[in-house]
Amino acid sequence: MAKGHRMADARSSFPFHKDWWPAPVTLVSCGANKPGANRGANIWVVGVLGGPCDDPPLLTISPRSEMYSYKLIQELGEFVINFPTVQMIREMEYCGTHTGVEVDKWKACGFTAIPGKVVRVPLIAECPVNFECTVEKELRFKRSDGSEGEHVMVIGRIVQVNAIDRCVIDGRVQWDMVDTIYRARPRTWRALGPVLGYDCRKDPLPKPTEAAEVVNQRVALLDRLADAIRTTPYPTQVTTSSVHSRPKRNET
Repeated sequence: MAKGHRMADARSSFPFHKDWWPAPVTLVSCGANKPGANRGANIWVVGVLGGPCDDPPLLTISPRSEMYSYKLIQELGEFVINFPTVQMIREMEYCGTHTGVEVDKWKACGFTAIPGKVVRVPLIAECPVNFECTVEKELRFKRSDGSEGEHVMVIGRIVQVNAIDRCVIDGRVQWDMVDTIYRARPRTWRALGPVLGYDCRKDPLPKPTEAAEVVNQRVALLDRLADAIRTTPYPTQVTTSSVHSRPKRNET
């Protein structure tokens, strides 16, 4: 029998309530106007991306139908998925707890807007990996009582990948080198852990021991980084007491 939890372990059963698995947190930039509050290019935080298809390359995001960011995506039919690093937790939280209707998230977080290669939406230069996307399709779903669900599934086609050179080998993103933020619900931020093994379905790494050592060295630094993050203030124009006051549900 495979190792893991024992058959005799107690197991609970309950209705699903946002019990999503840990996944990389992303910053979605949307809108083509110059970054700024109210009608400028905005940034929205997404905790769970879907990856339904490799060819064609498709991903899914699920904004609420009344969201400000969703309206910008609808108007342009384009958006960019930006992958922040663990050093950007405070900025990520700010973008998720403030509305672009009232504040310029780019300025508040010190983000630099750079043009995409294909889409008109700006990329976040401080994020090491960026996916430029066009809207392929939208889907709406019904609740069990027949009422309209509050979220819209937006299927995006990835039309261009941008990544800083140190995260690219042989023309492919090396996620071990990106240090993405993971959300482990209900309320913790986590980082990618140590190497457990290698995908034997692929060509073997030329230097697996050295590769594992590099990754594990990076992981060893995360404890110190976590301590530093805990004492790091939020963007200077916001007090720590106000950063947790969430915007209205249709305004992020």
